[in-house]
Amino acid sequence: MNGIELAERFYLACGRELIERTVPDAVDRIAVGIAGQGSECFGYDDELSRDHDYEPGFTIWLSDEDDIRLGVSLARAYRSLPRTFEGVSLRSKTGEGSRFGVLTADGFFRALLGRRDVPTDPLDWMALPDHAIAAATNGKIFRDDAGLMTRRREGFRYGMPSDVRKQKLAARLALMAQAGEYNYPRMLSRGDEPAAHLSVGEYVKHALAAVFLCAGEPSPYYKWQFRALRDLPCLSETYEPLSTLVSGTDRETTLGAIASVNAAISRELSAQGTPIGTLAQELHASISDRRIRELHLMEYGAD
Repeated sequence: MNGIELAERFYLACGRELIERTVPDAVDRIAVGIAGQGSECFGYDDELSRDHDYEPGFTIWLSDEDDIRLGVSLARAYRSLPRTFEGVSLRSKTGEGSRFGVLTADGFFRALLGRRDVPTDPLDWMALPDHAIAAATNGKIFRDDAGLMTRRREGFRYGMPSDVRKQKLAARLALMAQAGEYNYPRMLSRGDEPAAHLSVGEYVKHALAAVFLCAGEPSPYYKWQFRALRDLPCLSETYEPLSTLVSGTDRETTLGAIASVNAAISRELSAQGTPIGTLAQELHASISDRRIRELHLMEYGAD
């Protein structure tokens, strides 16, 4: 059982009835679930993950106004939950900085994204790191009668303006071309193998970002990117060549893997046969918003 399943079972078995009985005024005004940083919030936790952050906890989110009125009672109720559930101990305490317990919805988004609501200005999207969007929109919401979390989670996850996505993708493609097609063979020709390996690393970093942008999904923190790549609705075939590049190999195999990833992305963008450097320029030129189009071709925003 992964962390999301454990959290939901704990809430349904122990938390729901407790809240309804002890803080009835909060029932239709809160959101309950699990989301944020950590492998368990992405559903990627396994046996190895259980040495930390594996426990039957959940989060209760409420508005700032309701926190004043109901926060203390909800925190008291949460602290009265069983300390063990299905053989797993509950370790977290409620309060600021806690993983579980009672939090404000605004505080949750501010902590991860630096803002409490979805941007309305396209330029503001450039300041949001994709891994932070992924952390703010992962996990599962068990209930949200007041819509405290759902609207904003959907807005952050799927609301990126088309022009912003084009800019971010164009930048990543341009940087892929620079690192993989130009710098890698050039550094080898100079006999500078360490720099050549760094070029491959840069290529993989930008290629992974480009794949997630093509799929319309926020890219998670770097250590989960390959795991998440398997579940994408498109371009999962890039897993093998990108893995080959990370593992390190000879010049011919490396260039072949780079060509394979580039070709897959070009096909996905209905531009089969177009070099990714050219594709980057074409995407950038197609941006409608003048402010976005005037950004440098290689500007992809917050990392």
